[in-house]
Amino acid sequence: MKFIISRLERKKMSLCILAGICALSLFVIVNSNEKIKENKGGSYVIKIKHYGIDAIEMERSVTIPLEDALFSIQGVMAVQSSSENSLSSVFVRFRSGTHGRYEAIRDAAQRVYETLPSSAQRPEILSSNNSRIPVWSAAIIAGDSNNALQILEKIVKPRLESLEGAGEVIVSGVGLKEIFIILDQEKLLSIGLEPSTIMSVLYLNDSIFSGGMITQNNKEIIITVDGRYSSLNTVIIPLGEGKYIDLSDIAVISEREREPDILSRLNGEKTASIAIMGRHGADLRKLSSDIKRELSSLSLETEFTILSDLGAEESAAFNSVLNAALSGAVMVALISFLLSGKNNVNIAGFFCALSIPLICLISIAILMIIGFSPDKILLAGIAAGIGVAIDAVILCSEKLRKCFNYESAQAALYALTGPLLAGGATTIVALIPLLTMEDNSKIIASAIAVVTVAALVLSLTLLPPLLLWGINTNKQKYFFKTPQFLIIAMRRISHRMCRCLAAVIKYCACYPLVILSSCAIISVFTIIVLSVKGVDTSGYSSEDSVYAQVEFSGGLHAQEADRLMAACSKELIKQPGIKNVETSARTGSGSLLISFDPKQTHVNLVRKATREIYIPGGFIFFHENSGNDRYWEIFIYGDEDKKCREFAESLAYICAEHPLIRERVLNFKQGSNKLILLPDREIFAESKINFYSAASKVRLGVYGPVAYKKIDQNGETDVRVSTNGNGMYQSREGTLNLLVSVKNKENISYLQINSIMKKKEEIEPSSIRRDNRRRFASITIITKPMDPRRVKKELTGLFKKLELDPGYSVEFDPEAIKQSENLSATVFSFVLAIIFCYMIIASINESFTIPLLVLSSIPPSLAIPALFLILTGNSYNSAVACAFIVVSGMTVNAAILCVDGLRSKIKKGKEKSALSIYYAIRLKIPALISTTGTTVAGAIPFLFLTEGANTLIRTISLVSALGVACSFFCSITVIPSILSITHKNPACAG
Repeated sequence: MKFIISRLERKKMSLCILAGICALSLFVIVNSNEKIKENKGGSYVIKIKHYGIDAIEMERSVTIPLEDALFSIQGVMAVQSSSENSLSSVFVRFRSGTHGRYEAIRDAAQRVYETLPSSAQRPEILSSNNSRIPVWSAAIIAGDSNNALQILEKIVKPRLESLEGAGEVIVSGVGLKEIFIILDQEKLLSIGLEPSTIMSVLYLNDSIFSGGMITQNNKEIIITVDGRYSSLNTVIIPLGEGKYIDLSDIAVISEREREPDILSRLNGEKTASIAIMGRHGADLRKLSSDIKRELSSLSLETEFTILSDLGAEESAAFNSVLNAALSGAVMVALISFLLSGKNNVNIAGFFCALSIPLICLISIAILMIIGFSPDKILLAGIAAGIGVAIDAVILCSEKLRKCFNYESAQAALYALTGPLLAGGATTIVALIPLLTMEDNSKIIASAIAVVTVAALVLSLTLLPPLLLWGINTNKQKYFFKTPQFLIIAMRRISHRMCRCLAAVIKYCACYPLVILSSCAIISVFTIIVLSVKGVDTSGYSSEDSVYAQVEFSGGLHAQEADRLMAACSKELIKQPGIKNVETSARTGSGSLLISFDPKQTHVNLVRKATREIYIPGGFIFFHENSGNDRYWEIFIYGDEDKKCREFAESLAYICAEHPLIRERVLNFKQGSNKLILLPDREIFAESKINFYSAASKVRLGVYGPVAYKKIDQNGETDVRVSTNGNGMYQSREGTLNLLVSVKNKENISYLQINSIMKKKEEIEPSSIRRDNRRRFASITIITKPMDPRRVKKELTGLFKKLELDPGYSVEFDPEAIKQSENLSATVFSFVLAIIFCYMIIASINESFTIPLLVLSSIPPSLAIPALFLILTGNSYNSAVACAFIVVSGMTVNAAILCVDGLRSKIKKGKEKSALSIYYAIRLKIPALISTTGTTVAGAIPFLFLTEGANTLIRTISLVSALGVACSFFCSITVIPSILSITHKNPACAG
């Protein structure tokens, strides 16, 4: 006892300790580097390019071996792949806690690469979030300079890939430099020289080797054997018998840019563009600032046109949250300052107001030590918790200001400890279920818990001595005197509130069943409406850009697709509010990235305008959900890619008859026409021609394969050799007229490919997709916003109409189903949070009935904000689930105060008249108004956030403000009604 009193007397010691804690907190915040959230699980994409190879061969030679190598790595959870012409992309996802991921992937990719021909490009390994929507993109007008475009590929791309948080970096409109050798076939025939001989000479002579090391005069000398050509125009080809010929005499040698994989335009003008995919768990705000700093450090002459920057959007959202948090803190501090004095605001009000920045500062430091970065979600969690946490400070101030000596202060503090622990513990334990939800929910829960603990500890340790600063003295510490008119106004408001409270208590005492049944009806009705409406698994799309995919008929040339996309962009740029339209085109497909001013137009209007533009042979498809549409993917799994596609097409046809489906889209398209040349074995045998030689002649005449990689100071450059004199593209007739040499005893004759090969035509698949080594094809259906489980249930009958072969299966959007089940599981988490609250209150109060009274106010308190969200068009999504679990612990604080005041009435045998209940609650009204007012005031500024990225924060603030306000009214109605239900009140007679 003496120790506690002695501690209360040491005001200066408490003040110094608080100052030291603040200084330490500032030191931690300033010296803690803002960091990326740890990618515990991790997703990576491995890309290997092999130009001129079709999708089927890419799958056989690259994708399948790479999948096998990746599955041998410990911790791999899933592997998905896509095999296209010249490109194999494999996505691998690891389990949480897997170490050495990158090194293992690098070794696996290198083993596969070493089995491939020298014409294959080195593997690219990048972190990925599996999203195809870039977090940052920019463009350079193609006419600026070719050197700048090459810098984009050679310098800018590697530098941006190295940034923390950056995933895959995609460069469009830029092709790598290559050396192209076009052999003169007539000259080769006249001198009897084979192209394979020329390729062999180049490969064996244009190389560099390490000769080892020698010692001379006690010094080491490194020997390098360098046979590299300074220019291929100087190459000499031996002909035998001491004869030779210059390569330049029989070939045209040129250095040129390979045709870009993707053709890019900005507002119809040719550009080179660069897009960055974000890494899983990346801090987009930091990534955006790092990109700007990196580009400025390169000192490029060319100016970048920024097309999209999600990091900048995130930064704007962060600044809005920061301003809202500061505004909320000021409002809470002001309310605390005014409510902590009597008629004149004394030093207790000053310390109550000062505790707001102290608690925030200490909480941020603790959270950063734990490992969180100070982002907008963390700030929102702190702001959401500060309104509740400051209740402990206000209640402590209210109790201690009535004390006249340290003994009474010690007794008051002891009496207050129970309710404070109960309120803080219920707030914290209600947050435990959020640990099973998504990352943002965990951050918010952690922030609220830390703020609550910090406020509780300060309220019971360091703040009481400061709140008792003027005790045992006749001097009162006044900062200013409250104006008389304000005192009169406050008294009038107080009297009217007391009258209203008396009327409410009297009505509850007379008609308790009406109050209780009304609350029960509202709660049950809300539960039924939520159950019928279902859950919504959609995310939130960007508010100032729209990304769309355009699919053309199979085999449409990239140049033609680029022309059509350019015409589309010129039409779109005329629409009001649209700032930029970036297009990209490749064989058979294209994409649109439309940037617009959200103040002048809306995302739905932009989508509508895009759909209305006619693109010959093209179909526009949006990847992101909108407010009116939901996209669901249906998979067909099987062994043969062709059959999977056929079943998917049949399923799309069957789905057309269902009224729920607005639109359906095949997630694949027919590839290019394929001409297959098959050998006539009899002619091959008679002519003594081997098939490898004939196939090599076709490849030389059509594509021009990579003979070797020339190494110089600029790195590796592909050297391609071709016999196609027509330039880049060979014609069908030219292919069939290619010549194959036939060696006889007397001379060498030549046969056309058309005379020794049979022809067969097919349609080549545009891409072959695999999921965990199993091929699949998929379709996307579009419905109105609804629960994916309901969609699946509605379509189950349609799925049964699809006659699948053995070994094939159909599966409705497994990711969406998993998300909906997780959201439904939050209902159990909510019930679990209430059970935790019950156990905490019961253990602190040593009673099984008091927790029931306290928790009786939760259902109606949360039913009102739930109905409000439903009426405004919101569904039960992850943001709403998180908000209700967070607020469930906050709403009990008002009930705890009411029950604490009515504790003597709860005891068995005590009279529960309306008057006694009124007086008991009347004494708690100042504390109830203080705690409710601070919580609502702290949440109000967040309701005015307009950014789409702040939807979660707005939802939590709305539910918090409405829930806590409703809990105030439920506490003064539901609890008195329960106490009065078994007692006949004389005041109600007659």
